[in-house]
Amino acid sequence: METNVEMSSRVQTRWLNTFLVSGEVLLLGWLLATEDLSRVGLSLLGVIGAITLLTVASSRFPLGALWVMVVSAAMPRFAGTLLGLHVRAEHVAIGLVALVVAVIAGRNRLRLSFEPRTFDYFLIAYIALNCVASAVTSPEPRMTLRWAALSAFAMGPYFLVRILVRSEEMLFKALDIMLWVGAAEAAYGVICFLSNHILSTTFGIEVEQYGFIPGVYGTQYETNLFGSYTACCAIMFLALFLMNDSRRGQYNWGFAITSLGAVISLSRSVFVALPIAGLLVLWIAQKKGRLRLRGVVPLFVGLSVLLLAVSPLVVDLIPERFRTIYLSDISSDNTTWERLAQMAVAVEDVQAHPLLGTGTASFHLFYDPDDFPEGFAGDADKPGWISNTPLRILHDTGVIGLVCFLLFLAFLLVAVRASVRRASGQTAGLLTALLAGSALYAITFQATEATMLAFTWIHVGLLAAAASILQEEPSDLDACASA
Repeated sequence: METNVEMSSRVQTRWLNTFLVSGEVLLLGWLLATEDLSRVGLSLLGVIGAITLLTVASSRFPLGALWVMVVSAAMPRFAGTLLGLHVRAEHVAIGLVALVVAVIAGRNRLRLSFEPRTFDYFLIAYIALNCVASAVTSPEPRMTLRWAALSAFAMGPYFLVRILVRSEEMLFKALDIMLWVGAAEAAYGVICFLSNHILSTTFGIEVEQYGFIPGVYGTQYETNLFGSYTACCAIMFLALFLMNDSRRGQYNWGFAITSLGAVISLSRSVFVALPIAGLLVLWIAQKKGRLRLRGVVPLFVGLSVLLLAVSPLVVDLIPERFRTIYLSDISSDNTTWERLAQMAVAVEDVQAHPLLGTGTASFHLFYDPDDFPEGFAGDADKPGWISNTPLRILHDTGVIGLVCFLLFLAFLLVAVRASVRRASGQTAGLLTALLAGSALYAITFQATEATMLAFTWIHVGLLAAAASILQEEPSDLDACASA
């Protein structure tokens, strides 16, 4: 028998859905009446996409909202221009999820606040410093403030995850979403790779990424980030496979397909980071007494068979990726030369503005091909970028911003380490997976910056949520393990 409160809630939900759908219909009518007919199809597609995202985010809340954020964060390649801003799919999704969260909170079904930790304050300070530097020390505040706003928007999932993920049960569900979206991205990347080699197609492929060697980006922003993203998921699958006795078959398959995605990315930073993060997982598993040889051997045998199946397509490409690197002649490798040359210019900017930097993404404003040494091999028409995360933060927000960011990471790591020591069973596997994935990002982001994209902050937000939840509820650390 439904109570009056339940009936009232259902009526409110029906009215809310009616309002949202009616609003979208009216917006569609306005667009059709005012837009150029040549853009009607694109406008219609955008409206339909927004309605779909809003519907999914509202359904099975908060899981639907998490699905929308994670899926959109896996496809930053999809972007367009809105009000003069370069907007990606993740920006639209984050805005819609925030709207749904606000509406549900307004109906007293969700608390918007969460218990802030020390690391949260340092992250908030870092975001504020981006805005301050962009307004005060930037050569073009109008531009850098807009980029600072987009950067803050991309970091929004960190706080949304803290609001939406409030229990161990939701932690596991959110991690599952992250992992299987990553597996789907890897599978799509493999399809792009095979199609390119067999049928010479170019969808999901940057044809001249590595000179004459094509690079797979799938739906990610670029090839190296595709490699980082899939490698992170592979490491997390490995941790759960070793430290979680249930669903091992699923984790085995997930590890295989994401590892294959990492390999076909041909990213050198991934080839360096993947074994290091893997050793970290094995070390933690051994400390927890979860490292069993008979469980590990079949996993790596299966992966080896899968890699052998595609080896004819990559066996010559991987050595070629490292063959052009000569310590005595850095300019022999175009990619390395381009990055180091731009980093050298960034260091000069830092020396000129060491304390507060020059504003978010301000390197674009200083980029000039004439600044680079003779023989620079980069594309003069391509916007300049700083590939190293610490240097990018130092350039944009100065020493003060970098210190805030590093303190955020340090306090978060301390909290996670304390939780890992106390956790056991499936909970230890979850923490190990998130921690090892973060370690992999810490390595790969030295060569390809990604802290201005949402997928990084979903991962870090989940790590922060895990540390907070497990320290707040020490008596429930093994609840999931016994379930």
